Amino acid sequence: MSKPPVIVPCQWLAERLDAPEIVVVDCRFDLSDPQAGRRAYETGHIPGAVYFDLEQDLSAPVQKPGPRHPLPDMDRFVEKLEAAGIGEGVTVVCYDGQQGMVAARLWWMLRYLGHDAVCVLDGGFQAWCEAGLPVTAEVPARPPRRFVPRVRPEMAVSMADVQRMVQERSGVLVDARAPERYRGEVEPLDPVAGHIPGARNLPWMGNLDASGRWRNPKELAERFAALKRQEPVVMYCGSGVSACVNVLAMAHAGFEPLPRLYVGSWSEWCSVAGNPVAKVDTGKGA
Repeated sequence: MSKPPVIVPCQWLAERLDAPEIVVVDCRFDLSDPQAGRRAYETGHIPGAVYFDLEQDLSAPVQKPGPRHPLPDMDRFVEKLEAAGIGEGVTVVCYDGQQGMVAARLWWMLRYLGHDAVCVLDGGFQAWCEAGLPVTAEVPARPPRRFVPRVRPEMAVSMADVQRMVQERSGVLVDARAPERYRGEVEPLDPVAGHIPGARNLPWMGNLDASGRWRNPKELAERFAALKRQEPVVMYCGSGVSACVNVLAMAHAGFEPLPRLYVGSWSEWCSVAGNPVAKVDTGKGA
């Protein structure tokens, strides 16, 4: 099978659902109720889909101080991929119920491990159901495959890399969080409000239209046009999840090279004493 588009419509998947070289992964997850995604999967999912949990499979346990969603132990993650039947010659289709936020994290992780045959379902599980396509509660038993990781360390940056960018005022940092969190007006998840000094704000939800579908490549190319000739570009968010949506959107728009990901993101940055914090003065209360 040829390399799939970055974003695929429901009909594309429906036509290939029975193909042995397609593995569908359900990534639904609710940060406020960590078991909700698995319960939703067990209630009903796309036929043949396996379930990957954001915190159990796509992240390592939290170490404090530190990021909220650090990358998992890669040996264990590879075992999870192999048990799901993901390996050479397999195309992975990821979906969730969070406008692609968690699916994008899996998309990024697979590419980080050198597996480019991966795409995200446009509109996720909601779009699949709205299209009247089949849903099942049956949990599949897929034959395992061997997965050979080819790690691309250049796709990620460390906190030390970001500290150097801030000190040298080099490259471009892009914060994918909601504007009010970037400005430092509110912070519902982390102990400190604000953003990394020098970062600009391009919220991840801006890659989607009002229906939760992905904007077309031309619109996304215009959204990220100011980053085209900047290097390096580093994306971050709260914990290295929603920033993957911006990376995915730039891939959908045809950008090369893609931005790097600061996996630790704000949750790591603000947990370390001495890291500078910036806020935007909106004049409220003056």
